[in-house]
Amino acid sequence: MKFGRALPVIIAVAFSLTTAESALARGGVVRGGSTSRSGNSVTHSGTATGPAGQNMSGERTYTRDGNAVTREGTITGPDGQTTTSTGSVTKDGNTVTRQGQATGPNGETATTQATVTKDGNSVTRTGTTAGPGGKNMSVEQTYSKDGNTVTKESTVTGPNGQTTTSAGSVTKDGSTVTRQGQATGPKGQTATTQGTVTRNGNTVSRQGSTTGPNGQTTSSAGSATKDGNTVSVQGSTTGPSGQITSSEGSATKDGNTVTRQGTATGPRGRALNRQGTTASSGGTVTRTETTTGSPSETTTK
Repeated sequence: MKFGRALPVIIAVAFSLTTAESALARGGVVRGGSTSRSGNSVTHSGTATGPAGQNMSGERTYTRDGNAVTREGTITGPDGQTTTSTGSVTKDGNTVTRQGQATGPNGETATTQATVTKDGNSVTRTGTTAGPGGKNMSVEQTYSKDGNTVTKESTVTGPNGQTTTSAGSVTKDGSTVTRQGQATGPKGQTATTQGTVTRNGNTVSRQGSTTGPNGQTTSSAGSATKDGNTVSVQGSTTGPSGQITSSEGSATKDGNTVTRQGTATGPRGRALNRQGTTASSGGTVTRTETTTGSPSETTTK
């Protein structure tokens, strides 16, 4: 299996260990879940049964030794195939190091390692992921805080050695938050973004724009206002050619019923109107909705 296909699969399966065990911990469709402790180790295990009767079992053990926590886990799917994972987290002064490895049913392995270091008002993260084919992907990110401004710089290097860089900042000035960023691809093409969010009483307004590598810009603006039990929203987007899409709507809560209505208008002036209600009574939730198109298309459900 090629790296591009195998790595996402193995990482996804490795993450499914956590997802499955979270489901076991929440209850859901669990059969026979248990937790046991032995010295500095804690083991979680259980079986989840799906709607068609298929079973999935998992077990994970966490062990603490000084400033290090290690974990070992296995998950067995309905087809009997097993994925295993191991990992550790170690704290040394201002640096936290994480290492992990996941091995799929076919024996293919993916490994990850990352460090996070805090130095004054800066936090730097570096990490590497190696897939079954031995190809690596690396990332380095630095976050810095200076007064009310947080900046971020990032570099990502893919398996083919090509690099993408990005930089951005978030600044809070009173009731306004301003964001801006720039990303540069492997061939030097650049995209930029900027936007602001401002709160004024019960109204929050936003505006922003994105400019692509070809110099074309898309801009947007909108607001949301709360007045008693009603929230009203409106917004618009302007494309590179000046075409405009707009929308507006509201939602009102009255007891156990929420009534909503809205209109979206496309660049050619065609409008789509929606209105509906959601009502709850006991354990039952009833939802109705009517959609009316322009000029005269109506659907109700």
